[in-house]
Amino acid sequence: MKIRDKTLFLFSSLLTLAFISACSPKHIATGVVADIGSSGMISMESETSVDFARSASPALIKTLEVLRYGNKKNSTALTLLSKAYGQYAFGFVENDMLSAKNGSAEKKALLVDAELFYRRGKEYGIAALIEKKSMKKAFKSHISVFEREVKKLGKGDVDALFWTSFNWANWLNLNTDDPSAIVDLPRIEAMVRRVVELNENFYFGSAHAILGTIAASRPEMLGGNPELAKSEFIRAMEISPSNLMTKVMYAMYYARQIHDKKLFEDTLNDVIFSDVKPQDGQQLSNALAKIRAKRLLEMKEEIF
Repeated sequence: MKIRDKTLFLFSSLLTLAFISACSPKHIATGVVADIGSSGMISMESETSVDFARSASPALIKTLEVLRYGNKKNSTALTLLSKAYGQYAFGFVENDMLSAKNGSAEKKALLVDAELFYRRGKEYGIAALIEKKSMKKAFKSHISVFEREVKKLGKGDVDALFWTSFNWANWLNLNTDDPSAIVDLPRIEAMVRRVVELNENFYFGSAHAILGTIAASRPEMLGGNPELAKSEFIRAMEISPSNLMTKVMYAMYYARQIHDKKLFEDTLNDVIFSDVKPQDGQQLSNALAKIRAKRLLEMKEEIF
């Protein structure tokens, strides 16, 4: 079965389950939907047509969201929604933001959408994590308590930890001028570091890329750390050399932080002209990475 046909089949299955869940035990229906939804996400990530993936993603997200009401505490469904919202905002909305003219109504509208989707992704991720009572208290406690409780989480929590921090970090990146947002950075870092400790290879080593982005997003006088940023990005690229989006982030954040225009250009050109064979689940991300690399190169005079 072709990827596109498989994706449509999965959507059809989800919609069918939406109908039968009305006359089936809710918890069972939600569990089945969560399992099929996981396969649907893999199928979406392996899609090679960016336009098709973009048009199909909202249907998958909303179907999962509707069916999640059958069991609002299903951690698998909550984590899937966290992942889906984060990927949609990062892959599609943020790419559109790069093309929109600064100060335009279009760019402002896209920013509102990105913030909304990241916030939803963060909230769904937190909802999955607070199924553990200790974490429910931790999110309302001092950072020292939060860090201690995060350290107790195991490999079964990696998905929720990663996608919660992914959404939270990207939302924060859109609100760096908000002091109340920056206050939460230590919590994000604590979750990402725990992902690295439990499984640094998770999602193609992207936890390292998040840490690299955080270290490169601020000037040194405000806590930025170029050497740490470089080492984290390099480690992510070592784990998954075929993941082109990590290279885009390396150029976008690290090269810009150290004002290295040549590194910026060379890295992005490597992405654009790469013929690397992606791992399963990287096809869509790599296609989006090439689009983002082209747009960033077009903006290089603004960036530098």
